[in-house]
Amino acid sequence: MKRLAAGLCAACLMLAAPAWAVDMSGVDAADKERIRAIVKEVLREYAASLGDRQADPAAKEVLRNIVRDNRNFMRKNGPDHFAPFVDGQHPRATVITCSDSRVHMQALDATPDGDLFVIRNIGNQIATAEGSVEYGVHHLHTPLLLIVGHSACGAIKAAAGDYGQESGPIRNELDTIQIPKGDPGMSSIALNVNNQVRRAMAKWEEEVIVGKLTVVGAVYDFRNDLKRGQGKLVIINVNGETDPAKIAALDLVQGLDGPDGKARKPATHH
Repeated sequence: MKRLAAGLCAACLMLAAPAWAVDMSGVDAADKERIRAIVKEVLREYAASLGDRQADPAAKEVLRNIVRDNRNFMRKNGPDHFAPFVDGQHPRATVITCSDSRVHMQALDATPDGDLFVIRNIGNQIATAEGSVEYGVHHLHTPLLLIVGHSACGAIKAAAGDYGQESGPIRNELDTIQIPKGDPGMSSIALNVNNQVRRAMAKWEEEVIVGKLTVVGAVYDFRNDLKRGQGKLVIINVNGETDPAKIAALDLVQGLDGPDGKARKPATHH
């Protein structure tokens, strides 16, 4: 107990002194862990006591904007809007996409509420969110698993370079992105999407074979790097098929590339 008391005194000093100024060599590992827990609780209580006095003015403005937009959303959408999903969800697709702020569901679905079960993470991966994806496929029984990469992906740029200086949690997520070093461009973005489709196919092979699940890989190209139109969702993989000509011939994608979203009839060959 004397060691613990000494450690607590040291912990108090830690709140006001740099780490090198505190000698905890006489405290065993268990007591150090207790001290860390106490210090964290003290800091938590101190942070809570500050209220918003320390808040960045930008954070205050952003929160005000969010609350204001939510209020407008409520005014525009009455009970009829929520009725289809107020007591349960029945989404039509499970979507895995990147956490990037430039990628949002309004680009893919005009009415995403209750329609899309969305998983977002660094690099639109299955490995770092497998439970969430499985919930959509197995428990919500969505017939479509859509994996969406995007142009100018920061996760791909990081994974293609040296990210050893990042924190442990970020390194862990980047470690599961399997792309060549030195290539942060669209080829690696597409490769990552194809890798995720391959992983999904291996995990849910039976569902795909019997037709319960279709796995689609796509790239949301807000920079028009693929020269197909700025903001276009470009399908690059369907159940493991990556040949553009073969994908274009699939019934699944027929009529999807008409102007202004209008269906285009398949070409007739003579």
